[in-house]
Amino acid sequence: MQKTTRPLATCGACSLWLVVLTFACGDPSVAAAEPTFPQDAHGEWHVLLGVPATHVGIADEDTGLIGGRVTIEADRLTLLPPGDRQQPLLTADCKLLSEQRVDEKKRPRPGREAEATLSGALKDARRLVWVTSVLGVMHVKILATQPSAGSRYESDAWGPGADTLYLVLRRQPVPPLSKHDAAADRKRIVGKWTALAHYDDAFLKNPRLHEKRTFAISAERIDELNAKGEPVPPPVGFWGAYKIAEPAHPFGGIDLQLESWAGGGAGLMGRTPSLYAFYGDDLLSIAYNETDRRPEEKRTRCEKLRSDGNLNLFILERLPNPPAATAAPAAR
Repeated sequence: MQKTTRPLATCGACSLWLVVLTFACGDPSVAAAEPTFPQDAHGEWHVLLGVPATHVGIADEDTGLIGGRVTIEADRLTLLPPGDRQQPLLTADCKLLSEQRVDEKKRPRPGREAEATLSGALKDARRLVWVTSVLGVMHVKILATQPSAGSRYESDAWGPGADTLYLVLRRQPVPPLSKHDAAADRKRIVGKWTALAHYDDAFLKNPRLHEKRTFAISAERIDELNAKGEPVPPPVGFWGAYKIAEPAHPFGGIDLQLESWAGGGAGLMGRTPSLYAFYGDDLLSIAYNETDRRPEEKRTRCEKLRSDGNLNLFILERLPNPPAATAAPAAR
């Protein structure tokens, strides 16, 4: 008797098994869904800046979230308040969008965008965008609505708004606000510092995600340094002589003698009454007014540690001292 074979393609049962095997083993041409946060972002982060804190029920909108904690999992972000309280202020359950943000020329914008279902102080469906800077600082913004074309928060801006919560996070814990002590602060302000984040124009600009800015503060002045460690005079900034002044509760007062140009090239700023705050010995925030063009004797100290269109804000971290050179052993 002649034996015949049936082509695999005509075998309904075999075809069914092939379909089952394809689903069970996975089709290599179809990538698995990416998590919102990759493995290296998981774990605990700490809040350097969280504005406006009123979005999560904290009255101090500028500094009330500083020192809070954020835990990150593959598709979840949880925000906890400063201190020992364990009740979350906010939880965001996320799903990474399949199409990520691009500009008008179809170039990728900084950050990854996800749908976020919020619970806690904020609720409902939102959008969450996050990015890390070259210094390893994470920037997160949570939007109440999908950014529209032309929206001021649609591009590279990372600031807060009436419907936007903005968080700046680092891995290391953030100490509580230090008590102002003029004598001690004159000593601990001295050193080299790097800008973890810095802001101009009401947070509306990209916080220089790819820049590294270094400052040297002596007992008399502040200078920005170039890559060779030499002082440089950029056109706008808070370099120049300074003097620790009377405190402006709860922050310290500092009078900057700015050697930079005012907005629009209006001339050197001169004396600018400003604010500073230490969080421990190695975190320093400075806020100064770049738009007060009144005579120097009529200028008043800014009252908020923030950037709001008139005030600029720098968040500085002390650079460790280089290890001391050890002498080579004497030849015998």
